[in-house]
Amino acid sequence: MLFNLISWFAPSQQDCPVCGRNASQASSPIVVPVKHAEPRRILTSLCGTCRKSIPWITHAICRICGRAESCEDCIRRQNRYYALSRCAVRYDPQMRDWLALYKYRGNEGLEAVLSAMLAFAYERLCEVTPSGFDVITSVPLAPERLRARGYNQAERLAIRLAEWYGLEYRPMLLRLRHTEKQSLKTRRSRVVDMRGNFAAVPTDLVSGTVLLVDDIYTTGSTLDECARVLTQAFPEASREVYGLLWARS
Repeated sequence: MLFNLISWFAPSQQDCPVCGRNASQASSPIVVPVKHAEPRRILTSLCGTCRKSIPWITHAICRICGRAESCEDCIRRQNRYYALSRCAVRYDPQMRDWLALYKYRGNEGLEAVLSAMLAFAYERLCEVTPSGFDVITSVPLAPERLRARGYNQAERLAIRLAEWYGLEYRPMLLRLRHTEKQSLKTRRSRVVDMRGNFAAVPTDLVSGTVLLVDDIYTTGSTLDECARVLTQAFPEASREVYGLLWARS
């Protein structure tokens, strides 16, 4: 009986949504670098070990793509269609495992965690684009990949972000064909593969700034091609496209 009474008044233990350990047993306070209350709550639900392992990109060395090191891709790119982008974390082996748990193993509980991490990059991007964004959209999946997976992870992350920060989410792009995994290709192959791979969705004109969400930035080929389509499809709309990505490889 005494045991039951103690359990009623004891603080409830919460399992870490990533590893399943008791999230209340953090050995020391760990800073959560997000201002918005809901993403902060989600990130504090992680155990101390998982929270400490997040490789936040707190300082962008490349002012264009937001990489934490100098970026040869941005230096070599002669024409760029997106204004700039920011990423939340480095794409290290730990982050690769987290994304795989969500994308390929169906651990949908990680969706909120990845979205909360993306909120960090959004708040950093707002620091360099103080005028804000008029609409948020996402990089689409090819129809066959969408059928196989059942959802578009970039779209899910973008919709959560839109809800938290009061943005309008709107699908603005179609993917015209399926391509193999970009991580297995050279930079030149990625650029060639992305050309002509997207089309603008017929919709009302949206002028101003567009925030484009994806999960990983590798060379920027996908982001830049999407931005090219969005800016050239309706040039009279005076669009400016910014990228927001969960991880930077």
